[in-house]
Amino acid sequence: RLYQWPVRELDQIRTDAVSYENVLVDGMKTLDGIHGRQVDLELEIRPADEAGYQRFSVHFAENDDYHTKVSYRPQEQTLKIDRKFSGSRRAVIHQRRAKALPKDGVLYLRIVIDRYSVEVFANHGEKVMTATYYTELAAEGISFHSNGKTRLTVRKWTLRV
Repeated sequence: RLYQWPVRELDQIRTDAVSYENVLVDGMKTLDGIHGRQVDLELEIRPADEAGYQRFSVHFAENDDYHTKVSYRPQEQTLKIDRKFSGSRRAVIHQRRAKALPKDGVLYLRIVIDRYSVEVFANHGEKVMTATYYTELAAEGISFHSNGKTRLTVRKWTLRV
């Protein structure tokens, strides 16, 4: 198996760390200090109870009109990048999908967000996806969404370039 991971030099430009442990997400949640367009996010996602969750997603490059999202459906074991609400043209392919299996019930994601691109590393580089989007730079919102109760640990760094 080939595993991919961001270049080590990326760690040297991480600043302004913000972290949250074991946050309950049931519906939509925003967290203080979690926003931006040059961001490195590390997430651990797990069901909050035995009922589990149907879908978990992270919306980024978000404002009142647009967003791009990374979502996961545990029943289908499908990780997806979706940019159809990012303001792109209709003729563009908007989604990328990959199979991703949780490890001991936990899905690990590292999401590197740049001004106009995103890279998603699932389970420490076991699966990797990338996409571009063209939402205006002022769209810096990041929010978390869950259909069913999810426990989330998140670490966020601003990338200084």
